[in-house]
Amino acid sequence: EAIAMSASVAAPVIVQTSPTPSPVATIQSTACEVERIRTEHPELIGVGGWLLWFCIVTTVIAPVINVASILSNPSVYSVIDMALVAYMIITGVNLWRLTGRALRLTKVLLAIQFWFGIVLFIIQIASSNTESTSGTSSSDTAGFRMLISSIIWWFYFKKSKRVKATFGKTI
Repeated sequence: EAIAMSASVAAPVIVQTSPTPSPVATIQSTACEVERIRTEHPELIGVGGWLLWFCIVTTVIAPVINVASILSNPSVYSVIDMALVAYMIITGVNLWRLTGRALRLTKVLLAIQFWFGIVLFIIQIASSNTESTSGTSSSDTAGFRMLISSIIWWFYFKKSKRVKATFGKTI
């Protein structure tokens, strides 16, 4: 009597994993990419284009608007607003002068604006639900505008060839 054994053979599973690049390899890859951008687009090195616009807005336009707003309508938050204005000017000047800490300051500024925008937006939504006003003023959208602009600028500083060519890295 023969015993029939069913032999089920599982096919070997081949899992292909991509090797995790070492930090040195990542730095070398980034350095090669920076050199490629600098070689192919030398006009992108330096403060110009959207980077120049960010510097102008951060160093001049936004501080003037904020100080005018603070002076015309002082509040308990004026100290926070003035601190933000000072930080914006410091960040803009560091970007303009191409200092080593410019991108770190920019990253912090955009994070502050993002979280401050969220808080303002939530406060504005909560206060609009408790107040019955027929019209909305431009200040009702300040939190939303701050939130959206910080996101847009974050992606600019993350993906910009000009930022990478000028500073050797992005945020």
